[in-house]
Order: sequence, then structure tokens, then C-alpha cells
Amino acid sequence: MDLDQLNKDLDRTKSKVFLDPTNAVFLGSLMCSLEFKWDESIPTSGTDGTNLLWNPDRFKGLPLDSRKTDLCHELWHVALLHPLRRGARDHEIWNIACDIRIDLLLEAQGFTFEGIGGVDRDKKYKDWVEEDIYDDLIKNPPPKKKCTCASHSMPDSKQLHQALINSVVQAMHQAVIAGQAGSLPGQIKETLNKFLEPVIPWQTVLMQFFTDLLEEDYTWSRPNRRYEDMYLPAKFMDEGKLEHLMFFEDVSGSISKADSIRFNSEVKYVQEVLKPSKLTLVQFDTKIQEVKEYLEEEPFEEFKVSTGGGTSLVCVRNYINEHKPTAAIIFSDMLVHPMQKPDFDIPIIWVAINNKSTKVNFGKLIHI
Repeated sequence: MDLDQLNKDLDRTKSKVFLDPTNAVFLGSLMCSLEFKWDESIPTSGTDGTNLLWNPDRFKGLPLDSRKTDLCHELWHVALLHPLRRGARDHEIWNIACDIRIDLLLEAQGFTFEGIGGVDRDKKYKDWVEEDIYDDLIKNPPPKKKCTCASHSMPDSKQLHQALINSVVQAMHQAVIAGQAGSLPGQIKETLNKFLEPVIPWQTVLMQFFTDLLEEDYTWSRPNRRYEDMYLPAKFMDEGKLEHLMFFEDVSGSISKADSIRFNSEVKYVQEVLKPSKLTLVQFDTKIQEVKEYLEEEPFEEFKVSTGGGTSLVCVRNYINEHKPTAAIIFSDMLVHPMQKPDFDIPIIWVAINNKSTKVNFGKLIHI
């Protein structure tokens, strides 16, 4: 096996994914999250969500365009979280159901299947989700045949499961920024939402929240200049950037130093990755204690926590009404009276710490 030549040919195949006119950013991001391995023990190719395995003879026997099809087929297994969605289902039948779903998707996108055996693109299953295809196959077992790809289980590891979800969320975020989110199947977001509640770290939910914001067309954070006498919404997605994010950090006596450090590290990450035009970090207890503004590309410096006593969200609501940010993220233990909705429409995410029983009347609530 000429490993150097194989790897060169693999690089050529990968480059075709990066040049794809519709899903280059999304699939390219996923591809970079996987570890590639040549494996002569499998007949075709396969993935467990973290590794992508390919039989070298199978690879060499495919035309270049079909190699891209094979590669994208495996990437869609990851994108659609197939390793996590199988549950207690029969492994082989589930793999066939997922293969059918993906091959119909690739066919609709104009991919070639020359030299790829075992392809089943039964139009009967057009627009079906994998779980429904599986149930139908259980009732009407398919004939024994070679699958499009090898069947692999994902190790039962919360860390690996989380890594897979993070990879898909990050890929979606990159696609939104690049303006390619419209080509992604809506099922991806629906599937992700099921896995984002409530068993994964809040950082992933936070990133999905920002991804959803970038898909919105309008915000009330600044007036439309064409109608200066009226407060109308204006577009805020300029070059894939959010205009003004405002983080509210509860610094009352019930919040530990470790919690504050944890929260500020996430603010720093958001500022460096999303690069909003403006990010404001507001510390509060019963009143606004400290305010620090960061403009785009401005480094996030250490921010001293000014701890206080009790907690009130009245000052938070007033500050939001006054400054009208694009979105607000409120970090608190929520041991406080509920906040009334602001006077204008604004996306809000509540990050509740150590308080599983708390509820909110508006916005999205996640727990850490």
C-alpha cells in the first residue's frame, strides 16, 4: 500500500469538499473535526462520529467524484448525529435507514454514485426521517445486501458524545457566518435541539443561541435611518457579525468566585470567536456595579469582580431598556423575583447556576 500516494489522493478528495458551492463551510468544518484512518478490516468506509475509516482498496477503486460522494456520505452521518440517535435500535437496520436518508439527500444535490455499490435511493422514503425509515424497514425487512458504508457504533462515552455535538454546532455556526445555512436540512437544527436539553454543557447551548441569532434578519437594537422619526427594525447581520451583545453577571454574595471565573471565560470565548462589533459586560447585584465595553478586536482583559449582597433584576431590565443591545445573556443563580419583559423585543438567554427549579416567563433558560 503506497501510503504517501493514498494520502495525496485523499487530500484531493478533501479539497473537493472545501470547494462545494453549497455546503463547503459546514461539511468542511465537520471534516476537520474527524480523524482519518485507513482500515483494511472494513469493506467500504464508515464513521463512529469521531473517526472516519476508509478501506484503501475501496478508495482506490472509485472515480474522484465518487470518492467525494463517499466522503460526504460519511460526513452527513456525523452531521445528522446518526451515532447518537440509534439508541437501542438494531445496528444494521439503523445503518441501512441512515444510508437511505443520506443517499437521497446526495442524489438531490447532484452527486454521482458511479462505482458505489449497495446504494438504495427508494423514492418512497423521500422526505422521511431516519426513525420512520427504520420502523418501515423493521416491518418490511430489506434483502440482505452490502450497505453503502460500514456500520459502526459510537463508544458509550459522554465526552465523545459531547465532542460530536460540539462539532456539529460549531459547523452550523460557521455555515451561518458564511451565508450557507440555507442549504442545510432543517432536520439538523431540530435534532440538535433534542440533544441540547439538558444533558450537555451550557457553552454548547450558548453557541447555538448565537447561531440562531445570526440567522435572524432584523433587530431592534438600532433605528432604521430611513425613518428617523419611527423606531423600526434594521438589519444587524453585517458580514456575519452581531452588533451588540450584552452580558449581565450576577455578582451578589451567593455567587462564588469560581462561578464568576467560569462565566467570564465564556464571555472571553464569545468575544474572540464571534467578534461582535460591541460587547458589554455588566456586573450587578441590587444595582449596576461595574460596566466594561469591548469593541471589535479589542482584547478581553481580566475584569475584577465587584461582589455585593442581594440580587435584583430591576436594574438589569432598566439597563436593557436604556441601551437596547442586540441580545442579552443574564448569568445568575436566579434567587430573585422574576424580571418583567423589556419594553422592546430582544432575544434573551438566562444562564441559571445551581438552581434547577427556577423558571422564566420569556427568553431561553439553560442550567449549569
